[in-house]
Amino acid sequence: MAVAFIDYLGLLDTSTILTLALAGIVALNYIRTRKTSPVPPGPRGLPLVGNVFDAPTERHWLKFAELGDIWGEIFSLTVLGQTMIIVNSVKVAEDLLDVRGAIFSDRPVIPMGGELCGFNNALILSQYGDRVRTERKLFHRLFGTHLATTQFAPLISTEIHKLLRNIALKPAALIDKIRRTTAGITLKIAYGYHLREGPEQDPFLEMFTTAGSNFSHSTAPGAFPVDVLPILRYWPEWLPGGGFHSTAKMWSKQLHHTVDAGLQFVKNTMVFGTAEPSFVSTLLEEKSHDDYLVKWAAISIEEGGSDTTAAQLEGFFLAMSLYPEVQKAAQEELDRVIGRDRFADLSDRAQLPYLNALCKEVFRWHVASPIGVPHRAREDYVYSRAGSEPVLIPKGSLVIANIWKMSHDPERYADPMEFKPSRFIATDSKEAEQDPAQICFGYGRRVCPGKLLADTIVFLACSAVLSVFNISKPRENGDFVEPQLGQASGTVSHPLPFKCVVEPRDMLSSALIRSG
Repeated sequence: MAVAFIDYLGLLDTSTILTLALAGIVALNYIRTRKTSPVPPGPRGLPLVGNVFDAPTERHWLKFAELGDIWGEIFSLTVLGQTMIIVNSVKVAEDLLDVRGAIFSDRPVIPMGGELCGFNNALILSQYGDRVRTERKLFHRLFGTHLATTQFAPLISTEIHKLLRNIALKPAALIDKIRRTTAGITLKIAYGYHLREGPEQDPFLEMFTTAGSNFSHSTAPGAFPVDVLPILRYWPEWLPGGGFHSTAKMWSKQLHHTVDAGLQFVKNTMVFGTAEPSFVSTLLEEKSHDDYLVKWAAISIEEGGSDTTAAQLEGFFLAMSLYPEVQKAAQEELDRVIGRDRFADLSDRAQLPYLNALCKEVFRWHVASPIGVPHRAREDYVYSRAGSEPVLIPKGSLVIANIWKMSHDPERYADPMEFKPSRFIATDSKEAEQDPAQICFGYGRRVCPGKLLADTIVFLACSAVLSVFNISKPRENGDFVEPQLGQASGTVSHPLPFKCVVEPRDMLSSALIRSG
């Protein structure tokens, strides 16, 4: 019978054989897909374009939370052939991104921000492999343990005390002063660079600030059509709609100049014997890694730590203006434990339970990276949950953890929209709610390597500010001005613009600010 079949094939022409082969491939693929589990449920899409009209273009975390209320804690969207798996549940995020981190450790390919602008050279967008593992080991050695992080406490305290003086002198420039402070800390850690004193913008700081802003804008989901339809990267620059090429070239040039300038600054100071200890100078002295790894790891420290921590501290000032009773409770604890003649340091943390709870609430209430950076599946994976049908997470699909939703889930956090530090303090009648550090810094092999450093900065900053300042809503015509609540779109999300009044508590506070 087999011989007869072979003889029959010999009577067919080439085109007929190819047609039969193609039909066979289609049939096999159909059988395969019929046998595999379906992708997670989600809204029905349109032919060809899929869920292009369901996918949000701004404040994605809110839309994903709304869709999750309909489709469940894990659902899917498909836009122009790209499958996105949205996770609104801590349990599912842990199952996929922590337990099965080897499968979900890659990053998406972002045409605009990653490939065209060059941010795929930085750790945050690098595909998982030896280089990522090496950089993360270096970061762990630098600030990956509580012991390692304590070495930066004097530097952090010095920059925070500058912040207090600058706020007292010019409270209207609060946001700019916060961002200058966090940048000053990370620039010193990464490059040993001290910001210039004075009202003029520091050129080094301006360079890194621009790169950070470009990153946030160029990697925001759906911000550029080329990210939705990658083939557009081949669209000519001179044709209508090709202007993104000009923007990408400008941002790429600025980014590479910034990365090279940071490395060259350290090399120059080492030649002249004026280099201060830093991440870059240590690696250059060790001669254990090439310049490419060193310079891109260094900018990951600066950009990864500066902007996100600034966003958290901005959220802190907003919360204190809205919740004076929380502010008062923290100040009473500081006055009782620390007194009025010094600032709290890391050795005081164990004696300041309410302030520690307040810092946790800062991370939970305002999430600096509401949907994080998506993970990408390295292979097909069928996910089974108790009581639910298995679902397929296809190779190449993006897995997006809706961190904002997880940290505002009413089943996990009572009154989640309220700023309530007491939720993290256990009593005889209730247990403490989950520490948001287990959520807000991401998951798996791509969890933020600087989370302990961020926690240290937030504790020292919040304790120092509350020791000497009262924060309140401004008044106009005798009435309080209510701020617009919400977060701006972007990979790093700051609070929407707001105003608050920041004043020294009394003469003792003014004296402590001057002496700090």
